Order: sequence, then C-alpha cells, then structure tokens
Amino acid sequence: MVSEVQTKGRGRSGRTWRSPKGGLWFSAIIRPEIPVGQVPLLQFLFANALRTGIERLSGAQPEVKWPNDLVVNWKKLAGILIETKINNSHIVYAIIGVGFNVNLAAKELPVGATSTLIVTKKRFLLDRTLNSILTTMQEYYETRRDQESVLGDWWNHCAHRMKPVIIETRSSLVHGKCAGVNLDGSIIVETNNGKITVPDGTLRLGT
Repeated sequence: MVSEVQTKGRGRSGRTWRSPKGGLWFSAIIRPEIPVGQVPLLQFLFANALRTGIERLSGAQPEVKWPNDLVVNWKKLAGILIETKINNSHIVYAIIGVGFNVNLAAKELPVGATSTLIVTKKRFLLDRTLNSILTTMQEYYETRRDQESVLGDWWNHCAHRMKPVIIETRSSLVHGKCAGVNLDGSIIVETNNGKITVPDGTLRLGT
C-alpha cells in the first residue's frame, strides 16, 4: 500500500505524524516462516535493505540509528516500523511500514529531518524510487543470511557505534557509550557501572 500523503501516520509508542506529498510512505506485507523470537531481527534486516536501496538509487550514504531510523549527518532521512500478527506462537504476517523523505525541501520537514533532495540536490521519480527500494528489500529478504551477519551489517553502518549516547526510557535517562545491539532488538550501553541492556527508548548523541 502506497500513500501520497499521510495525515495519521503511526510510529513507535503510539506516536502519530503527518507526511506531506513528495516522500514515499508505503507498507509491504510478508509472511516470514521464522520463530516469533526472531521478529526483532526483521527490523535490522529491512533497515539494512532500505539503507542499501537508498544508496544505490541516490548515492546518499545514510547510517542506521537505533531503533528504527536512517539518518544522514544525524538528521532523519527515513524510518521503519514493523508490526506483526501472531496466532498461537505462529507469525501470521508482518507489515513493514516505511517513511522516506525524498523530494521534500527543508521548509516542508520538521526540525532534525532531511531528504534526498537536500542531500543530493536532485529530485527523484517516486515510482522509480519505490520500485528500486522494493526490489532491494525483496533481495535482502529472499537471500537473508544468518542472524549474526544481519546484525553485523547493521552495526557496521550504525551512526552511534561506540559513541556517547543518552537514551530516554519510560522511567529514566541512560547515559553511556553505545557498545552494541542484541538479536532481540535491545541496545547495549556501557555506563560507569558497567554494561546494561536497554530494550526500548529514544536515543540521542551524548557528550
């Protein structure tokens, strides 16, 4: 499903947003035959695929940001949200939702966001862009490698790899150095009191 605009886009933790004309806002459905415990791996897999697809198409070189964003110079270029339907410990389907800022000018974007137009100074045909991204996503999904390789690919292109970060959770702020991610989708932070695992939160660079 593809939309020209979104007025009630959904994000993590029930957040909503508006998406103007000029970007790609689409969802794809898959029926993965994997254990339920491997669902978080899909987030890493499709982030890798989206990053590669954007690079192939535009020449821009986005990095991944935990848990579900792609950024250029720390400005958000795209985001992914994966939702699943599970029945009796079986994955019925998964919906891969993608928002990608393509031909949007700075005045059309929120603070902290960017687009391929801004990064490359070029406009792209949205139909061609969609086909290119979907082709890359299909390629990654059909030829997906072992879990460690997927995770390693993500980590090698992580914008905050081994950098100071601040993670806002529902109950606290976690300060430390990003030391890795786990197969369950959580992030590893090296703090003054040792390494801890944070399952969810909003990350920004620390000092």
